[in-house]
Amino acid sequence: MGDLESISNQLNGRTLGTCTLQGLIGRGGMGAVYLAQQARPRRTVAVKVLLPELFSNPTGFSEFLARFRREADAIAALDHINIMPIYEYGEQDQLAYLVMPYVSGGSLREVVAKRGKLPLSEASNIVEQVAAALDYAHQHGIIHRDLKPGNIVFHADGRLLLTDFGIAKVLNEPASPNVTAMQTLTSTGMLIGTPEYLSPEQATGAPIDNRSDIYSLGIVLFQLLSGRVPFSGTTPVAVAIKHATEEPPSLAPLNPDVPPGVEKVILKALAKKPEQRYAKAGDLARALRAVATPDREPDVSTFMTDPKPVAKVSLLSTAETFVDTLPPVRGKQSDELTVAPNRPSRRQGGRLPLWVALLSAILVVLLILGGSTLFLHWLPGVDQLLSGSTGTHASGTATPIATHASSATSISHPQTALPQPSVSVGKLLYGSPLPICGGQNSLWSTNSSVQVTCDTAGTRLTNKNVGQVEGVLLNTFPGSTPIPNNYVLEVQVKPASVSSGAFGIFFRMQTGANHQGGYSFIIQQSGSWNGSSIDDGTGQGRSLFGRQGTALNSTGFTTIDLVIQGDTFRLYFNGAAQGGVSSINYSSGNLGLAVDAGADVLFKNLAIYSLP
Repeated sequence: MGDLESISNQLNGRTLGTCTLQGLIGRGGMGAVYLAQQARPRRTVAVKVLLPELFSNPTGFSEFLARFRREADAIAALDHINIMPIYEYGEQDQLAYLVMPYVSGGSLREVVAKRGKLPLSEASNIVEQVAAALDYAHQHGIIHRDLKPGNIVFHADGRLLLTDFGIAKVLNEPASPNVTAMQTLTSTGMLIGTPEYLSPEQATGAPIDNRSDIYSLGIVLFQLLSGRVPFSGTTPVAVAIKHATEEPPSLAPLNPDVPPGVEKVILKALAKKPEQRYAKAGDLARALRAVATPDREPDVSTFMTDPKPVAKVSLLSTAETFVDTLPPVRGKQSDELTVAPNRPSRRQGGRLPLWVALLSAILVVLLILGGSTLFLHWLPGVDQLLSGSTGTHASGTATPIATHASSATSISHPQTALPQPSVSVGKLLYGSPLPICGGQNSLWSTNSSVQVTCDTAGTRLTNKNVGQVEGVLLNTFPGSTPIPNNYVLEVQVKPASVSSGAFGIFFRMQTGANHQGGYSFIIQQSGSWNGSSIDDGTGQGRSLFGRQGTALNSTGFTTIDLVIQGDTFRLYFNGAAQGGVSSINYSSGNLGLAVDAGADVLFKNLAIYSLP
């Protein structure tokens, strides 16, 4: 068996596949990780190499080669923004290798070693992202089995990536007539996993499922808040026995600043019996967030070194006041408010009378105005209600979808077929060549600051409000069919030449008189985008993640796709992946189109598909 350092250094300058190894950046028990330059496409990558010289006999190498191939297969089955992807797998000259993105942000192990205890809010954000990755892997039948801070790394943009699926367990994989490498490793007395983070069932050799990873996540959380692992010993076996038989130490003496409810969350995650733990990693993250911030709604699911709030969202976040049809009124605008019957909220047993709803809305606005800041315009045209004045629209030829009767000209729009989708989709659930227009305005609600113009080229949304994102919301599909939780949204957009603001998409917007939360993707013409979570109590958006994407089409329309699946939301421009965000704050809600201050944008061919 050779020396790891001397063997690994001998590979500097070696070419494996399309990658030239440039320098050693990490070593492990069965190989090394190199910084490398990939020739096609040209980019800096990390290459993980399995070194046969490290094994004293061919059997040992064969076992770890099977494990290495297993890692490649496991990661290839996963596509999540919090899971490290692989670019390539190969075997060359008795060397097996994985090509992965080069991540320069370091690992969570290094952070804990340097800082010790982390603040509860930071630990909660870390747990949320790791939980999102685990739940995604579990949904695809993959159990990680080696979750620990060393396998959690920081991308340069601030998000976390779960790595090292080398000993992952693939559920329901076909049985082999031969003894597998995993069985061989177990039979030789090797513990599958890292002793300090083993679940009791791993320690005893019992069958495991996704709850084994949840136990390990509980260990990581304990370490983040205390600066140490709950179980340690002089040998791996001694540590394993403690996992199986001993209760974890109290967190309170180790970190008095942690609320008592947090320790209860950890103890449930660390229950000896799997059935007593959380069923999903996301359940653990939500429970932690609830006790960490008991006096407010869940915050943003992100880990950012310097989170900055985005523009406050100002839109109609309920469907309780919108116009079902636009009356063809001519001449001067009327002061009369045209309101559809009030839709009951989730807690209502019946409908409130119209005068009660209007009076309540006015009183709420008056109370808010008596405070410091009005974050949300709950009712379109509410300024006219308060002042008694008759508002006018910027364009007399516009067809505004607002809550007050307005001068409008009906325009006939040809119904054209929707284009072929740019990404993989399932069944078409809803489609509109001209969103809001074309006779479907009863399905939508809008804010008074958004001017809607129906044109043959597209539905034009103009926001002349200063410093606020406005929008229009699709409250339901035809036939009162609710918006699904998971779907693919596609829409084509084109900023007008005079547009100076960003635009985007709202989704999972909460309904009901006391709710303002949801998510948004706001996009610049340059391709820069930002995904945000909107606070349900204040209506203020806060960045989850953003980056510079592909520049949008400079002359024609750009196709925007948003894949909403569970707690992961992925963005595409003209079929090209731009990245995405992950959050557990909201699981359902309405969708809509957004325009920032100064934006003047055409939208067309809105389509909602089921997931493929």
